[in-house]
Amino acid sequence: MVLAARDEYKISLEKQQLEFREMVLEGLEQVRMGKTKDFNVVCDGLENKYRYAALHN
Repeated sequence: MVLAARDEYKISLEKQQLEFREMVLEGLEQVRMGKTKDFNVVCDGLENKYRYAALHN
Protein backbone atom coordinates (compact mmCIF):
# COMPACT_ATOMS: atom_id res chain seq x y z
CA MET A 1 0.00 0.00 0.00
CA VAL A 2 2.79 2.42 0.90
CA LEU A 3 4.59 1.59 -2.32
CA ALA A 4 1.46 2.32 -4.35
CA ALA A 5 1.06 5.68 -2.61
CA ARG A 6 4.69 6.54 -3.35
CA ASP A 7 4.23 5.62 -6.99
CA GLU A 8 1.10 7.75 -7.23
CA TYR A 9 2.89 10.66 -5.56
CA LYS A 10 5.85 10.34 -7.92
CA ILE A 11 3.58 10.24 -10.96
CA SER A 12 1.63 13.25 -9.69
CA LEU A 13 4.82 15.22 -9.03
CA GLU A 14 6.22 14.43 -12.46
CA LYS A 15 2.93 15.49 -14.07
CA GLN A 16 2.98 18.80 -12.19
CA GLN A 17 6.59 19.42 -13.20
CA LEU A 18 5.75 18.77 -16.84
CA GLU A 19 2.74 21.11 -16.68
CA PHE A 20 4.89 23.80 -15.07
CA ARG A 21 7.55 23.48 -17.76
CA GLU A 22 4.90 23.76 -20.46
CA MET A 23 3.53 26.92 -18.86
CA VAL A 24 7.00 28.46 -18.68
CA LEU A 25 7.58 27.64 -22.34
CA GLU A 26 4.23 29.23 -23.21
CA GLY A 27 5.29 32.39 -21.38
CA LEU A 28 8.63 32.48 -23.13
CA GLU A 29 6.85 32.08 -26.46
CA GLN A 30 4.66 35.07 -25.60
CA VAL A 31 7.77 37.13 -24.91
CA ARG A 32 9.40 35.95 -28.14
CA MET A 33 6.31 36.88 -30.14
CA GLY A 34 6.33 40.35 -28.62
CA LYS A 35 3.01 39.90 -26.84
CA THR A 36 4.58 41.39 -23.72
CA LYS A 37 7.48 43.71 -23.07
CA ASP A 38 7.83 42.85 -19.40
CA PHE A 39 9.02 39.35 -18.54
CA ASN A 40 7.88 39.87 -14.94
CA VAL A 41 4.29 40.16 -16.18
CA VAL A 42 4.67 36.79 -17.89
CA CYS A 43 6.16 35.22 -14.76
CA ASP A 44 3.42 36.66 -12.56
CA GLY A 45 0.76 35.33 -14.90
CA LEU A 46 2.33 31.88 -14.94
CA GLU A 47 2.67 31.86 -11.17
CA ASN A 48 -1.00 32.78 -10.71
CA LYS A 49 -2.09 30.20 -13.25
CA TYR A 50 0.03 27.48 -11.69
CA ARG A 51 -1.10 28.26 -8.14
CA TYR A 52 -4.74 28.26 -9.20
CA ALA A 53 -4.31 24.96 -11.06
CA ALA A 54 -2.50 23.37 -8.11
CA LEU A 55 -5.25 24.35 -5.70
CA HIS A 56 -8.01 22.96 -7.88
CA ASN A 57 -6.51 19.65 -8.97
